[in-house]
Amino acid sequence: MLISCNKDDDNSGNNPPSIGETGTFTDSRDSHVYKWVEIGNQVWMVENLSYTGTGIQNITDELTWYDNSDADAWAYYDNSTSKGSEYGVLYQWEAAKTACPDGWHLPTNAEWLELENYLKDNGYSYDGTVGSNEIAKSLANNSGWKTSKNLGSVGNSDFTNFINTTGFTALPSGYRAYTGEFVKLTEEGYWWSSTEDSNGNYGNRKLSFDSTKIWSFNDNKKYGFSVRCIKD
Repeated sequence: MLISCNKDDDNSGNNPPSIGETGTFTDSRDSHVYKWVEIGNQVWMVENLSYTGTGIQNITDELTWYDNSDADAWAYYDNSTSKGSEYGVLYQWEAAKTACPDGWHLPTNAEWLELENYLKDNGYSYDGTVGSNEIAKSLANNSGWKTSKNLGSVGNSDFTNFINTTGFTALPSGYRAYTGEFVKLTEEGYWWSSTEDSNGNYGNRKLSFDSTKIWSFNDNKKYGFSVRCIKD
């Protein structure tokens, strides 16, 4: 079930922060046109990357995905081209590192933190509070998420003025587990960072339908997560 109801404590009278400069970029490799938005001193694509070309391989079979130690594969959710058109591509980590077009790159953990800190410091929490980490709603698309009753969560249609105030338009694109299963469509979205930790795990960010926060994790590089490119 998707977002469909409003709460009494909508708080829609607050004035959310204004969105930054926006524009489009055409990937010369496949002519795909991406929208972008300026957030603070950064420029982010506001769509999940859809590149499927040279240097990365499409793996549909679960066992082959699990056995791919090179972690250079991509897949559409459920191996469905229609879901790929809507949600973009799920990349293993090595594929994610090389998939962004010239002039753009996979964000580092530090670049994700810069985004998060800018939003916290500039009133992008679900109710406009400054300094709060309750910023998930400001990043999330205004439809497609599973419904939640949790106050200020991504899946709750309360605080309508603060939904996707950044223009980042995060989608609940789910992920592909390292074992090859597809899970959490409409519930969660995951995005890679390029940062590797000292234990050989790889950074990512998560939004969940029932949470107000953006979460940081380190995972096996054979997971399939979405990619948001950031401008060089």
